[in-house]
Amino acid sequence: MTWGFVAIAGATVVGGVLQGEAAKDAANTQAGAAEKSGAVSLEIAEKQIIANKDSLQKQLDADNRALELTLFTQERNLRDTLAAQKQASDTGNIFAARALTEQLNAQREALDKTLAAQKDAFDKQIANLKSYKEAGEAGQTRLLELLGLGGNTKSPGFGSAATAFETKGFDPETLFKEFTAKDMEQDPGYAFRLAEGQKAIERSTAARGGLQSGAALKAAVEYGQAMGSQEYGNAYNRFMANKAFQAQELGNAFNRFTTERGNLLSPLQSLQGVGQAAAAGQAAAAGNLGAGGAQAAQAYGTGTSAAYGNYGGAVGNIASNLGAGQSAAYGNFGSGVSSAMAGSNAARQSAYGNYGSNLSNIYANQGAGQINALTGAANARAAGQIGQANAFNNALSQGVNLYGMYQQNQLLNKYLAPKVPLA
Repeated sequence: MTWGFVAIAGATVVGGVLQGEAAKDAANTQAGAAEKSGAVSLEIAEKQIIANKDSLQKQLDADNRALELTLFTQERNLRDTLAAQKQASDTGNIFAARALTEQLNAQREALDKTLAAQKDAFDKQIANLKSYKEAGEAGQTRLLELLGLGGNTKSPGFGSAATAFETKGFDPETLFKEFTAKDMEQDPGYAFRLAEGQKAIERSTAARGGLQSGAALKAAVEYGQAMGSQEYGNAYNRFMANKAFQAQELGNAFNRFTTERGNLLSPLQSLQGVGQAAAAGQAAAAGNLGAGGAQAAQAYGTGTSAAYGNYGGAVGNIASNLGAGQSAAYGNFGSGVSSAMAGSNAARQSAYGNYGSNLSNIYANQGAGQINALTGAANARAAGQIGQANAFNNALSQGVNLYGMYQQNQLLNKYLAPKVPLA
C-alpha cells in the first residue's frame, strides 16, 4: 500500500515535471511567436512607410498638376478676358469714331444746306433790288452830271443845276439900301410934281415979266421946299413899296428857280433814294446773309464741339471701362493665382501633415508592436517559468494531498476496522 502511494506520488511529480516542461515549451513558443510578430510589425512598418512616401509623392505630383492646370486656366482666362475687353474697347472706339464722323457729316450737311438756302434768299433779294439799284445809280449819275460832279463833262446840261440863283440887271443888295434924299429926288412922282409946279411958277412969273426976279426965285425955292415936305412920305412909301415889289418879284423868281431846279433834280433824287434804299436792302440782305452764315457757322461749331465732346466722353468711358475691366481681370487673376497657391500650399501642408502623422502612427504602432512583442515574449517566458513552477508546485501539492488522503484513509480505515489485535 505504501509503495502504491509512492508510485502514485511519483507519477504525480513526474506529471508535474512534464507539465512544467510543457508550460516552458509553450512559453518559448509564445515568446518566439511574439518575437516574430515584432519582426513582422517592423516589416509592415517599413512597407507602410514606403507606401506613405509613395502616397505623399503622388499627392505632391497631383497637387503640382492641379496647380499647373489651375494656373494655366487662370492665365488663359486672363488672356481671353483681356482679349475680349480689348476687342470690346476697339469696337467701341470704332463705333464712337463712326458716330463722330456721322455727326460731323450731319453738321456739315446742315451747314451747307443752311448756307445754300441763305445764299439763294440773298441772290433773290439782290435780283429783286437790282433794277432799283441800277435806276438809283442812273439817277445819281445824271444828278451828279447836272450838279457838275460827274466825270462826263460833255453830257447835256452838265453843271446846269449847280449855278447860283441870280437876276440879270438887278442887284438884290439894293433891297437892303436905306431911303435917302437922293432916292426922293429920283422919285418919279416927286420929280414930276416938282417940275410941273416950277413950270407953273415960271409961266406965271413970265406973264408978269419977272422971270428972273428975286420974287420968282423965292417962290421957286419955297415951292420946292413945300413940295419936298409934302412928297417925302409919299416918296418913301413908293420907295418901300417898290422894294417890297422887288423883293416879291425876287422871291417869285427864286421860287421859280428852286421849283424848276427841284423839278429837275427831285426825280433824280428820288431815283437816287430808290437806289439808296435798294443798296440798303442789298446791304441788309448781305448783312442777313453774313449774320445767318455766322449763326450757321456758330451752330456748326457748337454741334461739332458737342460731337467731339461726345466722342471724347465716349472714348474716355471706353478707356475707363477697359482699364477697370483689365484691373478687375488682373485682380481676379491675382486672386485666383493666390487662391491656387494657397490651396496648393494647404494641400502640400496637409499631405506632409498626413505623411508625418501617418509616419508617427506607423512608428508608434511599430514601436508599440515591438514593445508588445518583447513584452509578450517576456510575459510568455515568465508565464512558462511560472507555469513550470506552478506545475511542480501542483505536483507537490497533489502528492502532499494524496499523502494526506492516504493518511486520512488509513486513519479512517483504522477507525472503522474491527478492533482486533494488529498483526
